[in-house]
Amino acid sequence: MYIETVRIHIPPNTAETFEAAVADLADLLHHNKQCLTYELSRLVTNPDTYMLRIEWTPDSNQIGGVRDGEHLAPLLAELMPAILGVEETFVTETTDVSGEGGALRGLS
Repeated sequence: MYIETVRIHIPPNTAETFEAAVADLADLLHHNKQCLTYELSRLVTNPDTYMLRIEWTPDSNQIGGVRDGEHLAPLLAELMPAILGVEETFVTETTDVSGEGGALRGLS
């Protein structure tokens, strides 16, 4: 699985508008057969900075690459008027090291 992360900076005091725009455009990801999950989060220390995280199926790399493929470009093109800039984009690949933390396992 590939995980694409995009760090986006928006103008101050536009969070509500930006989040609504992403929610409207999330339909592109919701109906993409190679998108496993997606989420938009924002930095606690800087609420004008967001992280868009998308998990892609392993075969998504075979259609031209996640970053260079057709997946994210339409979404970002629609959002560009609402953002100051894309600060960083990177793609990672999962490893076998993963698991549930104590909170999910009912530990106190």
